[in-house]
Amino acid sequence: MGDCEETSRAALFFDKDHDEECDDEDDDSDEDDLVVFAALNKAMNASANVAALKVDHRIRPRKKRKVFRHDRAYVCLLQDYLGPEATFAGSAFVQMFRITRARFERLYVDAISSGNQYYKADNRTNPATKMTIACVQARLLLPLKCLAYGVPSHTFCDYFQMSKTQARECCKKFNLLIPALYSKEYLRLPTKKDLVAINKLHSAVHKIDGMFGSLDCMHTTWKNFPVAWQGSFRGKSQQKSTIVLEAIADHHLFFWHLSYGWAGTLHDINILNQSPFLRSLTDGVFNELESDVVPYSIGDEIFDKMFVLVDGIYPRYSRFVKTLKQPVSQSEQRFAKWQEAARKDIERAFGVLQAKFQAVARPIHTLRLEEIGAMVTTCLVLHNICVSDRIMGDVHARYDPSYNLSVDETTYADTTQCRNTIEKQRPVDSNDVAVNGLANFNPVGARAIAQRSEFRKLEDRDEWNRLNLLLG
Repeated sequence: MGDCEETSRAALFFDKDHDEECDDEDDDSDEDDLVVFAALNKAMNASANVAALKVDHRIRPRKKRKVFRHDRAYVCLLQDYLGPEATFAGSAFVQMFRITRARFERLYVDAISSGNQYYKADNRTNPATKMTIACVQARLLLPLKCLAYGVPSHTFCDYFQMSKTQARECCKKFNLLIPALYSKEYLRLPTKKDLVAINKLHSAVHKIDGMFGSLDCMHTTWKNFPVAWQGSFRGKSQQKSTIVLEAIADHHLFFWHLSYGWAGTLHDINILNQSPFLRSLTDGVFNELESDVVPYSIGDEIFDKMFVLVDGIYPRYSRFVKTLKQPVSQSEQRFAKWQEAARKDIERAFGVLQAKFQAVARPIHTLRLEEIGAMVTTCLVLHNICVSDRIMGDVHARYDPSYNLSVDETTYADTTQCRNTIEKQRPVDSNDVAVNGLANFNPVGARAIAQRSEFRKLEDRDEWNRLNLLLG
């Protein structure tokens, strides 16, 4: 009995101690909770007060404005390119900017004397802000380098010390300046004197009189085109949207006819039917210009129209000379070889254009068609400028195709057979449009009339041999 009471007293004592310990722990946890709650309440009140305040953006600290050292860029240009002892002179300058140092000096003089306020006399200091501005040399060299390498305008901002906005503005102004200054001289239509010189050039090189040049089309890729125009600028077999350039070039790679802006879904015949070159043939303007060249003789035949070399897609007009798809005789094979070799003039012209100015070879990122047309026009003008400087040797001389001809007489041997084949390839039916030329030709009915011509397709060897017998 006594043992049970002692045991119950000991258990009661231990329970009492345990309750006291639990009460102490509860008091500590409650204190911690109060501290956390007070901190959260203080943070919530602070955030509420901050949110309640109206933020005035005008008094917020702005980012530090970038300072471009235009004077340093000017010194670098003098040391590297424009100074008397420039590091990159001669061929190195041409490699960087595609034009010669003498041509750039003339461009600089023409730009500051053009009356354009963007290229006014260079003082390199803005009197309003007392800060330096980009020099005229930098505004001309930056777009040249961007067109040469086909890169965005901000690629060379670090060297020329310009912002992205100013570099973009430089390129836009430059693309408007070059056509305004030089399009009348280097994108001119051929005059009577030019056609005589062209005929003299091709007569010396290709051994055939009456040749005006080679005609073909080239596609430029348009990357950032509007999706709504995809059906017009992207053909069925094309993966990218393109804009087409139609051109005629001589043996020196100078472009005498240029027509740009055609949708990529159009092929060469569709473009030809709407081309200004065909219009000049139909309204008689070209006939007046070639009056000092025609008539000319090839073999025993007399011709009264100049001709251009084309590929197989073009219709059989009297001014178009195409190759033979299936040459049989030795004279036909020699003629096909001559025509395909001579027609490479336009292919070489396109290749040199894309190699020199890669802006037309790479995908174009510009969105507006007007800016794309200005950029491509600038590249074409600069291309003709380079050709003129290479042939004439003087940046102030007018381009003359027959200047300083030096041709190896043995390059095209035995060309009599080629002349005879050209005679046989000319249609003789007086009722056919190809014989009448394009004096009264309707471009709308070009395809239908060409399909009715018996000379449209001569793929059958027997028919071709029979035609040769009929013609003589």
